[in-house]
Amino acid sequence: MVCHLCTTTFDTSYFKNLWFGLSARGIRSLYVSLSEYSLPHWAQEIGGIDYAYLDAASRKKYPRAILKLAWLLRKRRVKVLQTHLYDAGIVGILAARMANVPVVIVTRHHLDEPQLLGGKLHVALDRWMATQADCVIVPSIAVRQHMIKSERVQEKKIEVVHYGFDFSSFRNGPEDRWRVREELGLQDDFVVGCVGRLFKNKGQIYLIAPLKHLVQRIPNIKLLLLGDGDKSAIEAAAHNLGVQDRVIFAGYRRDIFSCMAAMDLLVHPSLSESFGQVLVEAMAVGTPVIATRVGGILEIVKHGETGWLIPPADEQAVLQAILYLYDNPAVRKQMAENAQKNVRALFPVEKMVDKYVNCYKKCLSKVSKVSRRYC
Repeated sequence: MVCHLCTTTFDTSYFKNLWFGLSARGIRSLYVSLSEYSLPHWAQEIGGIDYAYLDAASRKKYPRAILKLAWLLRKRRVKVLQTHLYDAGIVGILAARMANVPVVIVTRHHLDEPQLLGGKLHVALDRWMATQADCVIVPSIAVRQHMIKSERVQEKKIEVVHYGFDFSSFRNGPEDRWRVREELGLQDDFVVGCVGRLFKNKGQIYLIAPLKHLVQRIPNIKLLLLGDGDKSAIEAAAHNLGVQDRVIFAGYRRDIFSCMAAMDLLVHPSLSESFGQVLVEAMAVGTPVIATRVGGILEIVKHGETGWLIPPADEQAVLQAILYLYDNPAVRKQMAENAQKNVRALFPVEKMVDKYVNCYKKCLSKVSKVSRRYC
């Protein structure tokens, strides 16, 4: 049995695809959350999954959560523990060592955000987790290179597994596009969209100043922002520049693919990116993309062929890229067509799950060899 431990919720397409992919290969999974009591929506729809909740929404509850998890790992005879996100990595490693779990895999979902935010303890514990794990799975070559260079983690310990997507679920016709546009009052507008948590590292603030200039060239332009978070800084900037009526905060949406299809252009202005899931999803539904030249994005977007790359934190580059693609609809169309074919070939969910399974087998094989050596 494989146990997946996450700090928060499993209510994402990544965990859904992973569950079904492992199940199809005959691998039983136990999903355990530190802080989320409820089953993910996708699990409720299929009648439930093997799920546990550690009741540890605050860090003061972690000691008890470690003991509870260790008991659960022993009881369920878990062979592989795979952790997701920072806190789950710490709790999971300590519990797994107490329970003598044969293999511990840490999944590093971030790139250099801790360094950018000045979290020295976070950086130190990231490195500690990498040294304690039997393997670290990362979603891009960029993350692997960062860990080798900045954290001095052994290259042989790091496995690159790009995220995989169930493209059969990306069904969006013209009616979905127009439904979203009508709902949000965007029927006749040129819609520039951005999808992601409202957080400074995601870079949405760099879209506001260009918007003031874009209005002069594209009178019907609207900026559609999807995602939860603190929008106060973006609202203030939009109000100060007099473009507040051009910015639509749509919050978190479950019909994200339809929302992406409703966009004429998606801009991803992130300052740091371990992979770029939003880009793959937008490209898969046929929406042309502009993205910053950072991290794992370079493994997804080919400049001028499948998307448009710009430097991070560069408002002038944002402005010029949007204007160029607005003025050249044929280029937008060709890039979108190229991108749709490319991501569907490169990032199918089957490829991700197969690599995960191979990683499990390789780690378990090493443990078996060590055990035989000391018998």
